[in-house]
Amino acid sequence: MDRPAGYGHTGRTLSNQVQPVHIRLEKFDHHQGQHRYCVLSLYQTLFGDWCVERVAGPLGAAGGQQKRLYLGSYAEALSTVEAHRDRQVKRGFVPIPVQLGLL
Repeated sequence: MDRPAGYGHTGRTLSNQVQPVHIRLEKFDHHQGQHRYCVLSLYQTLFGDWCVERVAGPLGAAGGQQKRLYLGSYAEALSTVEAHRDRQVKRGFVPIPVQLGLL
């Protein structure tokens, strides 16, 4: 069966494309009463730089902090996000599945 050009799979997969990253981590320590969260985001700015954003604070209470780091390449930014994630996991945080919007 003949298909018109441009129909169906184009051969590119999502793993080859540069994508934004969004990771949510939470820590529950019932003995000390600590309930904390950390959100790591990686996205491209309008100027082509890559922004690593870290938002952390207590769950259900005021306070917290937000930090941004701007990097020139996706690989460097992704390694920074992975280093932050690994550091938080060593401190007892657990990744929480997050569903992002389709667009």
